[in-house]
Amino acid sequence: MANRRSFATNSSESKPAVSELDSMERSELQALIGAIVEGHGLWCEEVVVGGAPGDRVLSVFVDRVDDSDGVILDSIAEVTHEISAALDAQGDYIPEIGTETYTLEVSTPGIDRPLVRQHHWDKNLGRVVNVMLDGGEPDDAKIHSVDDDGVELVQIIPGAKKGMPVKYSDPEHYRYEQLSNAIVQVQLK
Repeated sequence: MANRRSFATNSSESKPAVSELDSMERSELQALIGAIVEGHGLWCEEVVVGGAPGDRVLSVFVDRVDDSDGVILDSIAEVTHEISAALDAQGDYIPEIGTETYTLEVSTPGIDRPLVRQHHWDKNLGRVVNVMLDGGEPDDAKIHSVDDDGVELVQIIPGAKKGMPVKYSDPEHYRYEQLSNAIVQVQLK
């Protein structure tokens, strides 16, 4: 099995997304793939070359920034087809991969990706996250608001005994550096 990508858990560990990079900062491979992804109105989170020599995996993570809906499968299929064709057009040598065989994987980061960038938090406004605040134990909190400096959270305090209603704290602002391992909690209606 190829090496799998593990996402950064906080903003200080996070590298900029490909779509956040200036065209001069992108590697040749990131520039090629980023242009295709962005041409479909999607956000290119990351381009990762993993795996072992002779068994390389080129993983491309795409997302939507403009709304909370995910990327539809048809869009992923179109992007995958275009990336594959562009890489084939490169000939025998592909930047960062060389002449080795590889497997192309295009996917979304998934719901288990920690929220580390402002647009991750913006996209999930109003949702419940499990988050470590100031390096403490993980707590559930609802995202109340997001700004350039951080996030305002309403902590969810479990009832004192099983079956007792939960309580909610007043909204409190946390800088991005104070937040880690923030994972969106899936809530079924």
